[in-house]
Formats: sequence, C-alpha cells, structure tokens
Amino acid sequence: MLLVPCPNCGPRNQSDLRLVGESVSRPDPNNATREEWGAYLYLRENVADWQIETWYCRAGCRTFFKAERNTATNEFRNPPMPGDKVGSGTYTTPSVGQPQGDES
Repeated sequence: MLLVPCPNCGPRNQSDLRLVGESVSRPDPNNATREEWGAYLYLRENVADWQIETWYCRAGCRTFFKAERNTATNEFRNPPMPGDKVGSGTYTTPSVGQPQGDES
C-alpha cells in the first residue's frame, strides 16, 4: 500500500488516486514544431530517482496536484499537506501494521 499525500485530503491510499504521470512543460502552441509536440506527448524521462509527478485525487477532493516522489523507494519529498501547500519535509510511508504517532 502506498500512501500519497493529497494537499486537500491528507495522506490517502494510492487506490483513491490516479497517477497522471511525470510533469512536463507544455510547448507554446503557436510556435511548437511537430517534434516538440511529439516529445511533449510521448517522451518521458522515467528515472529511478526523484521526479515531480501529477496526481489526481479521484475518490476525495477531485483535484490535480503535483508531488515529488522517489520512483525507486516510493518516498515523497516536501509533500503538499493540508494547510501547507508548499510542503514541510519528507513524508515516509509507514509500514503496514506499524503503529503511527508518538512512540514513547
């Protein structure tokens, strides 16, 4: 199970969201060549490292948002959390069955 940090709903199960894909800049529609449009539509880096991705919260707030995720470890960096749109650190997905919160 992967917990994805939605900026409006908080951490949600990955089944509640849809990974739209790697975030890429759209070319200028007035000046773009066929090659630039082809690269925008079909080519992705797909690195096994940190990348910024677009997610869609389909079972919650129904909004699109961007999150930075390590595709090798599924760790989120500077996740957008409710009340803090910029992010405030690294969010590590807890293991299933582990207690969450203060462990004193």
